[in-house]
Amino acid sequence: MKPLLLNGSPRGKDGNSRKLLGWIAQGLEAAGCESGPTVDLAPDPTRAAAREAFLAADEVVFAFPLYTDAMPGIVKAFLESLAEADPASLRGKRVAFVIQSGFPEGIHTEALAAYLARLSDRLGFCHLGTLRKGGVEGIRMMPSKQVEKIAARFREAGEELGKKGSFSPELMARMAGRRTFGPVVRLLLRLLIATGITDYYWNTRLKQHGAFARRFDAPYAAPESPAGHAEAA
Repeated sequence: MKPLLLNGSPRGKDGNSRKLLGWIAQGLEAAGCESGPTVDLAPDPTRAAAREAFLAADEVVFAFPLYTDAMPGIVKAFLESLAEADPASLRGKRVAFVIQSGFPEGIHTEALAAYLARLSDRLGFCHLGTLRKGGVEGIRMMPSKQVEKIAARFREAGEELGKKGSFSPELMARMAGRRTFGPVVRLLLRLLIATGITDYYWNTRLKQHGAFARRFDAPYAAPESPAGHAEAA
């Protein structure tokens, strides 16, 4: 069985989800299992090729980033399109999910993981588990040794999937890491935030896309009256 590797990142081939799938594929190969093709939801606006590949596969590893404690719109649209498929084509399909997040705390991905488990039950999937990993956005700036530590975890996950056919609860818990930071770490983070250091990466990205001057825009805020006070809704 060659699992389909499905990338739900809006960045497509340039996204971190693609990297994680590549490391999982290496783990599968280490377990003596050949991985199938990697298919990207983006930039194809119809996602027809991805849907066809998903329906034809017996096993799928579906990776995507967290977007505002939920999933990207293209992933939501894709899952909704699957709900319209023939139930017989979904029943028993072996599906594993990988949620990667820039937030380091595990609490941010809990609700989405619960949703995916429930979705799998409703669509008739054989749910192989959901890996949750925070702090992944930082691999674009991390030293190579730190990136290699993350890569090793995903290779381990791929190897376990290849040997055991699913992700174990122990592995999923270790991958998710600490649910929330303790008081000492929160205090240190507040001090770092006050220096502006924590904004460096995002400010760099904003400047690259010509949006730095608009970083405080609030398009959904209530309009202000001429006196400068927000009007009542």
